Amino acid sequence: ALILSCVNHSIPIVTCGGAAGRMDPTQIVIDDLTKVSEDRLLFHCRKRLRQKHGFPKVALPGQGKKTRLRKWRIPAVYSTEVQQKMDTTKADESSSSFRACDGFLGTGVFVTGSYGFVAATKIIEMIAMDSLIVPKKHGRKQE
Repeated sequence: ALILSCVNHSIPIVTCGGAAGRMDPTQIVIDDLTKVSEDRLLFHCRKRLRQKHGFPKVALPGQGKKTRLRKWRIPAVYSTEVQQKMDTTKADESSSSFRACDGFLGTGVFVTGSYGFVAATKIIEMIAMDSLIVPKKHGRKQE
């Protein structure tokens, strides 16, 4: 809802993906929301924006078609690290298997903090360089 509102009102936004199960803060990157990989939270966010709010679908790499991908101009902070899976056979009874951050890896403060620092860096860069990235509405259905 926050991303959609910012797009509808042409307000620059930087969003962050999920950090659960990640251990390596050096693999955190920032790119357009359409380019994100290895992040289920941003995957579902992108899917909802496409299905319920008319954002254009992005062609998948390796599909044979040479299509020009239109960025949504929504910077997203995410990790390229493959999310670690918890071994449910060794999980103790007190932890829930519902959330991935309940496992032994959890969500490390050094990783979540790094996400925040990367997002803050992008925001400061946009302000300092006077180059705010305003999300584009191209290809959207009229609501």
